[in-house]
Amino acid sequence: MNYLPDVFSFFSFNLGREFFAEIQLNSYLTLYLSIISIIVSAIIAISLFRFERQQKRREKEQQQKQNKEMVFFFFERAITQAFNSQQEIFWNSFDFVDISDNIFSRINSIKSLMNNEQFMLLNKIIDKLKNTYELERDDNYPVVRPAVDELMELITIPVYSTFQYHLKQSKSVWDLSNKDTIELYNILAPDDKAKIYSKDKILNKDGNVILETENELFRVFDSDGHKICEAKIFDFEGTLIYEGEFENHQRNGQGVEYLYNRIKTKEGTRQDGELVDGIIYNVLIWEDKSLFADQLCFLADEIYSFSSPESYDGLYVCSFSVNNGKRHVIDNSIKPAELAIENFKMEQDLFDN
Repeated sequence: MNYLPDVFSFFSFNLGREFFAEIQLNSYLTLYLSIISIIVSAIIAISLFRFERQQKRREKEQQQKQNKEMVFFFFERAITQAFNSQQEIFWNSFDFVDISDNIFSRINSIKSLMNNEQFMLLNKIIDKLKNTYELERDDNYPVVRPAVDELMELITIPVYSTFQYHLKQSKSVWDLSNKDTIELYNILAPDDKAKIYSKDKILNKDGNVILETENELFRVFDSDGHKICEAKIFDFEGTLIYEGEFENHQRNGQGVEYLYNRIKTKEGTRQDGELVDGIIYNVLIWEDKSLFADQLCFLADEIYSFSSPESYDGLYVCSFSVNNGKRHVIDNSIKPAELAIENFKMEQDLFDN
């Protein structure tokens, strides 16, 4: 279609001139005018077609730009809000950003801006943000913080989730963002937003170095500038929750997990973060040896949720041995929950004193 005007030009001027040189113009004036009219109509039609196509392209680009900026608005605000919630040691509620289903259709409309991995990551991040908002909205506090922890593991450098207590003083979530999240930020950001880049040093609010990176290796420091042993993980209150071996930023090899007051919950060998051989201590079970809930519930975690001795009727406490990733109840470890709770409280009283 791009060459039609040239073809018409050739016929109207070259061929037309030779043709009408051989005939009398008056005899074929009507025909000649008709041909000219057809040529002009075709040129106008082509021009209109091009204009409409350009107009649709501009509208599509404008819509894509609006969708991109809308996704970025939620992406930036929601991640920042989640990060700010991690800065608070204690919180019973937090105003997380509401992510509507409409955002997912907008993400789909800007898919061409990202490769497949980035598209999947963005969907996963927004989905976790949406889930966090819904949990908070429903006052499901016990699982809100773990949900935020999962989000932080997804969007930040690996050691952030490992050393939460020491790195939570960081000034911005973008200081801690991993390479994939930074790339998403730069793709979605409006033209007037400055790009962000990975940092080799992260400072806390007092200006002290808390993290250094070098060729994917991480060195973590406490507030006094001392390097923290990378074989220990602390929660937000500074309580030791894991001590053991690491590989590829995961718990790999021998290690021990704790609750508060150094209460041991798991020990043994891990593979890609999962316990594959070892022991799990003091888990609540029913008389038929089924779990108290859908997941492992440790005596120390649940003990204060029982209001009276009657509330733990039929409950027992046991330990599991783990072999090749499979759990087996250790028979001689089974004892009634009532007796286990009394012994636990006595031990804690001695520890506190």
